[in-house]
Amino acid sequence: MNQKWYVPWLYITPALLILGVFLVYPTLETIWVSFHDNFYRPSRTFVGLNNYVEVFQDEATLIAFRNNALWLVVMTSITVGMGLMLAVLLDRVRYEYLAKSIIFLPMAISFTAASIIWRFVYAYKPPGKTQIGLLNGTLDALKQFVSNPAVHQVMNTLLTVFGAVATTLLLVAIAKAVWESLGVWKVEQRLDGIAWTVVVGFGLLAVSYALRWGGAEAAGWILGAVGALSLVTLGLRDRALVAPFLASLVVALGALFLLHQVDFTPQAWLTRRPWINNFALIVTGVWVWTGFCMVLLSAAYKGIPAELLEAARIDGASEWQAFWNITIPFMKPTIAVVTTTIVIFVLKTFDIVYVMTHGNYDTEVLANRMIKTMYDFRDFEKASAIAVVLLVLIVPFIVVNIRRFRVQEATR
Repeated sequence: MNQKWYVPWLYITPALLILGVFLVYPTLETIWVSFHDNFYRPSRTFVGLNNYVEVFQDEATLIAFRNNALWLVVMTSITVGMGLMLAVLLDRVRYEYLAKSIIFLPMAISFTAASIIWRFVYAYKPPGKTQIGLLNGTLDALKQFVSNPAVHQVMNTLLTVFGAVATTLLLVAIAKAVWESLGVWKVEQRLDGIAWTVVVGFGLLAVSYALRWGGAEAAGWILGAVGALSLVTLGLRDRALVAPFLASLVVALGALFLLHQVDFTPQAWLTRRPWINNFALIVTGVWVWTGFCMVLLSAAYKGIPAELLEAARIDGASEWQAFWNITIPFMKPTIAVVTTTIVIFVLKTFDIVYVMTHGNYDTEVLANRMIKTMYDFRDFEKASAIAVVLLVLIVPFIVVNIRRFRVQEATR
């Protein structure tokens, strides 16, 4: 049966009209408005790129750019990383579907509702009043609990004993790793990845000590933390030591955390600029979006042929080696799609900032700045310029996704 050429167009024309009226036309109108001044008044004039120049000279908008960059790096890495970790780990437990349902639950509520929930979590009352915020209330209760001399002594004991156990197990793991690397050196005359981890770890600790001794406290502590984390990975790769090492480390860190809360005073987390309040807002986004990442990555993980993982284990590959050499390459297309999706959301994030701080206290982001410029300041032309800048930032990630979809379709 021959189909008339115009029949498909009859079906897609309504959709094209809707897209044209509600998407294409407003986009073109916004771009045209951004090149004018007093566009909706009789004194309308064409000003070229003046509105864009003002956008990049405005201090509040520059703060919004900085905060969007912070959201982009921190939230994207945490949500995708945690989603991947949960997808792999929960695949091995019997209560997988219950755990995934709980983690995915925040996606069932609106971002406005999630923001209101987290405003109550961060709620602050002046000293002397009862803290109604979950975070301040919990830390205040911990302060009173740990201030008890008997509890303080117990925490000190736990920190000393379990800290010593964790340190001993870590040193044993490092010694075993060094011995293994020496065997590789004797056979192949090269330093393997484990040896480089040891060298870099202890090297960063030495540099950290020198910097702190020289007065550069912040840089010293950062490098020291990186060096310590690199050495801790050696303890995590040893199957025989990983369980007792992690248990001892968690108890020791928990005791250390509680001991340092003795002098804690409630904080107004959403007003502590410029980093504390922004990280507090990012936590809300992570809470909402981690479940989304986990579900998509979990579907991709379940699509990995079990024979590949079994063959790797039979060949002697550790769980880490199987993860990095089989799981990650197989899931790379899905990871890319999830990452670009989160990036697009982060670039146009609005609800969380608007509800929790309204962009005050140096928490402004581009979308919130655009709305504020339009409705609070009635500067439609400059708001249109911000919208166009936001569109330009988002388009490359959309193009990457489209190209990836086309490649996947071509390989089917």
